[in-house]
Amino acid sequence: MVQTFNVNKRNQVLPIEWEPYKGEEITVNTIIRKGKRIFEKEFYEDRVKAVPRGNAYCIGNGPSRKGFDLTLLKPYGQTYGCNAVYRDFMPDFIFSVDAKMTAQMCLDKVGRKTIHYAPSLEVNRRHAKGMIHLIPNNPHWISGNQAFWTAGVHGHKNIYLIGYDFREYGKGQLNNIYQDTDYYGERNGDSIMDGWLKQFRDMIKMRPYVKFTVVHDNPPEYLHHLQTGTDLGNTRIINYSELKRELTPRQA
Repeated sequence: MVQTFNVNKRNQVLPIEWEPYKGEEITVNTIIRKGKRIFEKEFYEDRVKAVPRGNAYCIGNGPSRKGFDLTLLKPYGQTYGCNAVYRDFMPDFIFSVDAKMTAQMCLDKVGRKTIHYAPSLEVNRRHAKGMIHLIPNNPHWISGNQAFWTAGVHGHKNIYLIGYDFREYGKGQLNNIYQDTDYYGERNGDSIMDGWLKQFRDMIKMRPYVKFTVVHDNPPEYLHHLQTGTDLGNTRIINYSELKRELTPRQA
């Protein structure tokens, strides 16, 4: 069964039950026959068959994580990253939705070094050459949010968000660790952040049995409302010092 957004007539997001992901039907070709558009579909079997191990550490590319050593996370669970993070750190799973970024990642053979997820349109491109896996039950979110979405699909019950700032810092200021590098332009609008925050709120509501931890030394005020505004109590905010303490093995 394919998991989709469980939304009622008033567009209210409802909880969804977890079940193992086996694959889904995707469009592989579109043809016009007798003036009608016909979509050719195939069942895309899941080749990853991911099994959750430890916590899920989802890595965004916001400047709040600058200076944090991502290798500290490896012994405590699985890492989920997006886009250019592979230039500095190779997560267990990586996500891209932008066509140019995905093409560059294919040229760099990222999919030979880790599990690379992308939308069905990118999976079917020639340069993919079997290096890309289909984002499971794709909610059509931005790449960073696809990371914590898929961590939920994989069955993780503890999901950490690192480098998810949910804010724009303003024109001329650093909004992304990889800003002004290849395939990253300058951004200076709040609308995209509103979308990111809504997607996170939706995820919290869809998976009330998952504990979400946002790591940030100076979170925006509205992020605190996630702990009370959803009436679910499955989110918390900690700083990087607290994260490091959680990653430090306790003495017997």
